[in-house]
Amino acid sequence: MSPSRPRSWTRRSLRKLSHWLTYHYRITLRPIVSIEGVRVRVGPHMSRRVERAISKGGYERDELRLIGMVLSPSDVVLEVGAGLGVVSAYCAKRLGSSRVFAFEANPDLEPRIRETYALNGVEPTLDMCAIRATAGRVTLYRTKHVFSSSVIKRNAEAIPIEVPGKALSYVVEKFRPTLLIVDVQGAESELFDQAQLPGVAKIVLELHERVIGEAKAQRVRSALTALGFREDRGLSSREHLVLRR
Repeated sequence: MSPSRPRSWTRRSLRKLSHWLTYHYRITLRPIVSIEGVRVRVGPHMSRRVERAISKGGYERDELRLIGMVLSPSDVVLEVGAGLGVVSAYCAKRLGSSRVFAFEANPDLEPRIRETYALNGVEPTLDMCAIRATAGRVTLYRTKHVFSSSVIKRNAEAIPIEVPGKALSYVVEKFRPTLLIVDVQGAESELFDQAQLPGVAKIVLELHERVIGEAKAQRVRSALTALGFREDRGLSSREHLVLRR
């Protein structure tokens, strides 16, 4: 082997290490934004639209305000679709971390969620798996920007990955939440089929009718009505439903 080969390999390795360190240093320089009292870091994993929304304080703001109106000191919260961890951090700051349980299907989001928790001094229970009507593996379509990943293939460039899934009825039985918060990018279309939700008194649901269509949106409403929930029309909007029983 030529003496130059090891030196060349070493230079390439050092270059890669330098690029990696530079990238992560730049991430730490990204601004931290406060949304309804929750600190979150803006990052390169976000689309420009999401980054702008966070930078302006608009990300999850409407949902957080709704949650603030329905949250009681005695609540136990189960969040399905943690995203960046903003909602579960918000709830944990008000109730204590031991009363908040969060689930997220996209494994790429785990470090982002844990960073949000650390920035806010909270530690809700986090489980990286999908929540669905029945237990089993789930196909998640991963996209360049993690917030567009979904169980629904929304563009041709999405790459399918398999992630573990747990049944909604199982996690409700295990953690006994009183407030259920759901934002699952269209997976709500079948989430409540044959569900059992003992102890759940309130639901805040982001309904993605533009993704799942009018018929499936109505199916979600019908399933929740069958479970005894009624829409709070004073708080609900087309995209955010507040339901009580």
